[in-house]
Amino acid sequence: MEVRRKIFLVDANTFITPYRGYYPFDLAPKFWRNLEEKIIDGSIAILDKVYDELSAGGDDLSDWLSKISSYSQIVHKNPDIITIYSDILTHIQTSGLYTSKALTEWSDIRIADPWLVACAKINEFTVVTFEASNANLNNQSPSSHPKIPDICKEFGVEHTNLFNMMRALSINVS
Repeated sequence: MEVRRKIFLVDANTFITPYRGYYPFDLAPKFWRNLEEKIIDGSIAILDKVYDELSAGGDDLSDWLSKISSYSQIVHKNPDIITIYSDILTHIQTSGLYTSKALTEWSDIRIADPWLVACAKINEFTVVTFEASNANLNNQSPSSHPKIPDICKEFGVEHTNLFNMMRALSINVS
């Protein structure tokens, strides 16, 4: 029996948070080299919408990403992904857990979050994000901001954070 390799699909904040915070390029070059290796070998996939968001930054992060020679960029326009994307928006609209503002937010074509979950669902990827689940999600007080972990849970998609992905892929900074 073939064992399927775990592939991580990254949210933009997976790159932005360490870049702006604790792993700047000049202080943690090994982190970025290791990350690049895992992107090139296909352990880390990047959704086209996330790539576009990161490329628009006009900073060292966008330069670093543009120099990666080859990687798994997932195109969000796959018909199977679009079907799950539609199911996600329907869930936000009809579950009673979210306000109409939440639907407006996640149906904005520029927002990658629902596409990440849909892509991960179709491809059996693990979503990597720094977003935390909304512990107070309920029908009595609907949320106006859906969180990736909550939607992942609803759709049976595995999710984790950067540090757990680093452990799983043996990425370190020293």
